[in-house]
Amino acid sequence: MPTRGNRTKTTLMTIATRPLQTVEDFRAAVALQQTVVGERASTIWQVPHLLHVQRSGGLLLGAFGSSAQPSESLHGILIDLIAKVDDYPAHRTVAWGVSQSQRNRGIGTRLRVIERRTLQQRGIDITCWDVDPLNSSEIHIALNKLGGILTGYSQNDLGSNLDARAPGLATDSIHCEWWLDAPRVASVLDQGHALPHQQIGLHEMTVLTKTTVLPSGARGIVEWEQSPASDHVLAEIPENLADLQVRDHDAAIQWRLRSRGFMERLFQLGYLGVGLIHEGGRSFLLFKKGTRRTELGAADKR
Repeated sequence: MPTRGNRTKTTLMTIATRPLQTVEDFRAAVALQQTVVGERASTIWQVPHLLHVQRSGGLLLGAFGSSAQPSESLHGILIDLIAKVDDYPAHRTVAWGVSQSQRNRGIGTRLRVIERRTLQQRGIDITCWDVDPLNSSEIHIALNKLGGILTGYSQNDLGSNLDARAPGLATDSIHCEWWLDAPRVASVLDQGHALPHQQIGLHEMTVLTKTTVLPSGARGIVEWEQSPASDHVLAEIPENLADLQVRDHDAAIQWRLRSRGFMERLFQLGYLGVGLIHEGGRSFLLFKKGTRRTELGAADKR
């Protein structure tokens, strides 16, 4: 038990979310992006870009933290451009990240919730963004916490990755759609209900992928079923992509190449990504055969 003489004083940080408005805010946003994705990443939005986003009616949000210090620090950002999806008014997120020191505090989700509220007031129907198909933490937030759905796959959009989160891997992405007023989303965020897939037993799902433990101790993908028959399909992805990169980079490359094949195949067969399931220290992306209409629960969404 600690005594009075060796107690450690803990400083709590309060997080407040507000728009990014000034040049100082924009500079802080650039610096934060550099810490999240690395200074060499080609996806960093610089100060002039952020100014154009602001002037063109896009959305720039920041999560600022302050403790005993008189100044505040930027710990999370979300940057949206104006877009259209199937003629619906939309936004496209081009940057969304949280500083390493403040992760797992719900900041990324909080930024999304404020984004949703803001865009609903503007009459926007949907926000879309791209996620690394092997990044289980981002997929968990997008699907399980926000009620988004995955609708498509794209290969190597930007060439070899300079992003510090997946160095050297092809820049594949999986497309996430977040329909802001859909019953699926409202059920999760406004009513606190579980998503439908969380009520389905694992015995009702088919595991598409076969994996094994490699000599490095990392789990690697061996093969996958080409023609799944089940409406609910589980496809394994790395539990922690950053750890896999450090432990066995060759295994990470194989995950990228082989998961590309089965994810593209599932989308072609009419599946959507609807959830992420953690089981026994492993992560499984859940695909369900269906349409936007059936998954969103809204007849007016195609």
